[in-house]
Amino acid sequence: MNRNLSLTVAAAALGLILQGLAFSQSDSTKLRFEKDIQPVLSKHCFQCHGSDHPMAGLDLRTAASAFKGSTQGPVIINGSADSSLLILRVANGTMPPKGAGEPLSSEQVELIRRWIDAGALTEQPTAPQPKAAPPPPVSKTSEVSDKDREFWAFRPPVRTAVPKVKNSKSVRTPIDAFILAKLESKGLAFSPEAPKLVLMRRAYMDLTGLPPSPEEVQAYTADNKPDAYERLIDRLLASPQHGERWGRHWLDTAGYNDEQGFANDLKNLFLNEGIWRYRDYVIRSFNQDKPFNQFLTEQLAGDEMVDWREAPKYTPDIQEKLIATGYLRLMQDLTDSPEVNLPPYYTDVLTRVVDNFSSGVLGLTGQCARCHSHKYDPIPQRDYYRMLAVFATGYNPDQWKQPKERFLPDVSKAEQDEITRYNAEIDRPLGELKKQLASVRYPYEQRLFTSKLEAAVPETLRGDVRAAFETTAEKRNDIQKYFFRKLDKQLTVSTEEVDKVLTESEKSTSDKLRKRIETLEGWRRSYDKIQALWDIGAPPTTHLLRRGQFETPGEVVAPGFFTVLSEPGKSDAVRGPDTQGKTSGRRLALAHWLTRPNHPLTARVFVNRMWMQHFGKGIVATPENFGRMGALPTHPELLDWLAVDFVENGWTLKRLHRMMMTSTAYRQSSRRPSEDKTSVAETVDPGNDLLWRMNLRRVEAEALRDQVLASSGKLDRSMGGVPVGLTASQDGLVSDAEKGPTPTSRFRRSVYLLARRNYSSSFLDVFDFPVMAVNCTRRTNSATPLQSLTMLNSEFVMQRAEDFADRIVENAGSAAPAEKKVESAFVMALGRKPTAEETRLSVEHIAKETRRYLDLKTPPDESSKKALASVCQMLMATNEFLYVE
Repeated sequence: MNRNLSLTVAAAALGLILQGLAFSQSDSTKLRFEKDIQPVLSKHCFQCHGSDHPMAGLDLRTAASAFKGSTQGPVIINGSADSSLLILRVANGTMPPKGAGEPLSSEQVELIRRWIDAGALTEQPTAPQPKAAPPPPVSKTSEVSDKDREFWAFRPPVRTAVPKVKNSKSVRTPIDAFILAKLESKGLAFSPEAPKLVLMRRAYMDLTGLPPSPEEVQAYTADNKPDAYERLIDRLLASPQHGERWGRHWLDTAGYNDEQGFANDLKNLFLNEGIWRYRDYVIRSFNQDKPFNQFLTEQLAGDEMVDWREAPKYTPDIQEKLIATGYLRLMQDLTDSPEVNLPPYYTDVLTRVVDNFSSGVLGLTGQCARCHSHKYDPIPQRDYYRMLAVFATGYNPDQWKQPKERFLPDVSKAEQDEITRYNAEIDRPLGELKKQLASVRYPYEQRLFTSKLEAAVPETLRGDVRAAFETTAEKRNDIQKYFFRKLDKQLTVSTEEVDKVLTESEKSTSDKLRKRIETLEGWRRSYDKIQALWDIGAPPTTHLLRRGQFETPGEVVAPGFFTVLSEPGKSDAVRGPDTQGKTSGRRLALAHWLTRPNHPLTARVFVNRMWMQHFGKGIVATPENFGRMGALPTHPELLDWLAVDFVENGWTLKRLHRMMMTSTAYRQSSRRPSEDKTSVAETVDPGNDLLWRMNLRRVEAEALRDQVLASSGKLDRSMGGVPVGLTASQDGLVSDAEKGPTPTSRFRRSVYLLARRNYSSSFLDVFDFPVMAVNCTRRTNSATPLQSLTMLNSEFVMQRAEDFADRIVENAGSAAPAEKKVESAFVMALGRKPTAEETRLSVEHIAKETRRYLDLKTPPDESSKKALASVCQMLMATNEFLYVE
């Protein structure tokens, strides 16, 4: 083909293209609301938006009312379909909502799009229509200035020199020097050291959440070596109960619960099946003293640290790292319900992940930046959505997985295939045995069922009822479900009923077949679920959402981190070379950013949380908010020194525990010193911010329940596994179930009770157990009359008081004098012997109560035990039992 001919052909082709474009544009300008658009809206939208009182105030019956928009503003922007909320909602399928009408076809959506882009023409005169406007300006990272970075919490921590103090003899650890320097500057000093047994109970409750046993009290009392207390701390840190105690603190921060959603009814329970493995992972990690930087990295990106997709077999390490990502599966997710399995709700789940991470790990109120740049802290809105993009590869809105599908088998693909092949070999003979068993039993089952059916159901309904029972559960319609639910107990034929009507020969054959079936069933292999998070599909595009609304997307953002906490030019989430497998590496990049030695907040926030648990109040009193609206640190140099020391010594927690708990500051008495010094200290520092004495602390709800169980001798120390179920009584009170899906008893530690967002154990609720909407960064400790009434009248407490009395009688002997029993009760409950006055009053009370029961014709032994139980309950209701001095 020569050059001139080629040009001719190209010109002709271009002409055809231009003619097509002209035709398309001309065709679009002919579109009118009344003729082309209204019929589509009438069919799909008028159910909600076609009346005098339409939903959200949006009336789509006429062009004028459609242009007027809804109560939230215009839905049609003349000339810009991409800016029109109407197009966004019908294109993404959120309108019409499921159950309110059929979704629009792609052709219908395109028709409305072309009509709007061509000018949204109408045959009737209308009011001026909204014109397309440029999107509002969005936050840029340039909004973070050098001045913003100067705020104390946004600067990397720096280790300062340990200060010199006058009373150097009081300094046991560097902590004491920092605390004492401030005290001396105000003319104050440390309070005297707490008594030996008070300090012992404080250490036990802080590190294990359980009181010392009488044997441990006796051994520690007899230990007069200078390092007795330090060795006690080491023993407690090595105890398995330490992980349960401190694991619970982290589970608060993580927002742990066993539910997927948020139940609005006591009986509704949507279990996140197998999430308890994450709880056990946390407890193991604290017991192992896993370095905190590793602990964080595994939870954020355990799946990106190992190539689990290609692994021929899951090693314990692979399983551990996948289980760790359960941290990111604790968010409320309602999308199992078809009504809310929609894109706006996917965004809600993602924002909860960011908010949980921001408050729990960074100690910032990042959620403010969902709708606009943070009003007080330098967190632009753009940064919020850059962080959201980091998690969007796991919670991928483009390839959303409902909670019921969001799990991994705990074995590799190769192992799954092997298990399937193995079970198939069993299924063949198993199926044949089941057929043989059915041939023996089925005729009798049908005969018994027919007899029951004829006796219980009118003839006109028998066919429908029989069909309901013969249809499998997943295929029953609503009427069949109703029949089955109402008549299940009356019509179902039990195994025992069939056995009674079999002949001896048939019964023998049936028993042999069942035994062989049971044997083969026992040989079948299976695998469990890991509630994990992993990258699903290609990374989605993430938009900044104007005003935080899914319906108003703004600019596209790249994955990244909060700029103010990043080194200049290093706030992007870039896949690192150590990322394993087919994954974006975004979350592993986040973990590396978070655990770099000079990160301004990571170590500070966690060290502050540890301080709060040991001393009753953080160095920063607002552990969830290190920003400008949070509390300033009372001892900023100490906080920075501890943070740097924590990182430089391998992020080890137990070392930090030892340093805090062996300090003079920690060993102080919580009781006020002599009156003259008290008046000065209380005048200078009434809130005890300078720590001139130890803070009196009430034990948390779980520790109180565990302490009651331990004192009564009923505590089951079995660790790990499925949670202990909860049950509700007719009066609405929720308690641990007598029987539940657990291999152990209901007297396990409270960390193993079924964790719900709400409707948790009523006993725990009374003592401020948190409602876990997102997470709990700080427990509240109230003092209410209901707490006292609970300790007096709770069935749980009264039953444990009787168990407590039984334990005393078993140890001391029923013939032991009352004084001996009282002493045992005090040591078991409070970790100390009673004073002479306490003994006298308790013995008098036992005698008085015994006489009262005898007057009621109660047998002598029972009268004595009930009287002793009264003393036991009294001890469990004392402030000394409820508080840590």
